[in-house]
Amino acid sequence: MIKSYEQETGVKAMTAEGTIPKQAKGLNVFERYLTIWVVLCIVGGIVLGKFAPGFAEYLDGMAIYVNKAPVVSIPIAVCLFFMMYPIMVKIDFAEVLKAGKSIRPVGLTLFVNWAVKPFTMYAISLLFLGTLFYTFIGPDAVDLIRMPF
Repeated sequence: MIKSYEQETGVKAMTAEGTIPKQAKGLNVFERYLTIWVVLCIVGGIVLGKFAPGFAEYLDGMAIYVNKAPVVSIPIAVCLFFMMYPIMVKIDFAEVLKAGKSIRPVGLTLFVNWAVKPFTMYAISLLFLGTLFYTFIGPDAVDLIRMPF
């Protein structure tokens, strides 16, 4: 009896049937209407700020301060965690370890993210807020972009 390539090796041959890609999984309700959710959250924030201004002040008070300057907003940190957590659980950590063995790209990324970007962001904020928009926002607001130490 003559066996086919598929029977002999267990590998499907490239046929028209084998090349059809799987259908993408459909979007759930939240993903499908993400723009509407964003607009509703913006409107909700405006309404909340209008009718309960003390709530915004309460949330502002929940921050870590250094020399009277807010450094980390706890509510924003918590919201960012819940925003990033679903993405983080989908990471294939075996691939991360494999990518970590390539020291040059990882080292370059770490250097740029930790040694270059913070200083360029600070310089850009000083340029715009401390120079270009200084007359619009005033000296009190410019003091908020100064280093807290």
